[in-house]
Amino acid sequence: MDHNLTIRRLGFPDVPAIGLPFYPRSCGVNRFFGRREENEPDDIVEICWVVRGSCVFETGDAAYPVQENQSIYRLPGEKRIKIPAPDRETVIYWAAFDGPGAAAFLLSYGYPRGALDSGKCPVHLFDEIRHSLNSLLPGDLRRMVALYTELIGLMGEERDPQSSSGRIFRDALGLIHSGYQNPALNVNMLAETLGVHRTSLDRLFLRELSIPPGQYLMKIRLHHALSLLSCTALPVSEIAAHTGFVRPNYFGRVFRGTMGCSPREYRRRRMQGI
Repeated sequence: MDHNLTIRRLGFPDVPAIGLPFYPRSCGVNRFFGRREENEPDDIVEICWVVRGSCVFETGDAAYPVQENQSIYRLPGEKRIKIPAPDRETVIYWAAFDGPGAAAFLLSYGYPRGALDSGKCPVHLFDEIRHSLNSLLPGDLRRMVALYTELIGLMGEERDPQSSSGRIFRDALGLIHSGYQNPALNVNMLAETLGVHRTSLDRLFLRELSIPPGQYLMKIRLHHALSLLSCTALPVSEIAAHTGFVRPNYFGRVFRGTMGCSPREYRRRRMQGI
């Protein structure tokens, strides 16, 4: 059975009134078994990452087989057809962006056309993009551009997913995304749980994501706090507790330092559409 989940940016098709190198447009997940999907040419750049199964992508005048743990992109004006393998479920995560600088931004990475050996799909980045597309606040839009940039960078990693460092990195991400609510979770606990030295963990995150693990953990906690502020009426103190902050006042300081406003002010702006 086919299942497609697509989230488009708030206010689509209008372009946000803020200068950015490109504009986050849409993100989704394709789950299908044998049935092809065809899209007419559109003024977008699209990234597709095969999580399970395999698929032939007809992009422009060429056809590219793409296997599990490979990614591919299409450029504005190109027709795109997905032909999944007929004998097993295919799962594809994808994200699209537009704007006059979109194609040039992606092409600046120098990736060849066709399938890229990208490694394990960073599902958490696609999920963060999908959950953030319901905001037009300048800070949220800039944060989404950063998520897309991280995603594009990972497309060209070509790292061995079975290597020791690859397994440690994936396990560290899993611990962060499953345990961010625990206020005791920090870099020392991560290193101890994974059986590595903290310095080694720092180097691994800096190599893979260009940020240290403590900063990445804080980023995940703030991302979930933003979602709770936007989508629930929970008191700020409860949101702080739900996202791993020991004290509400510390949560407020970190939030203001990152977003430029207090959690309550952020919620008020979201409610007023500012």
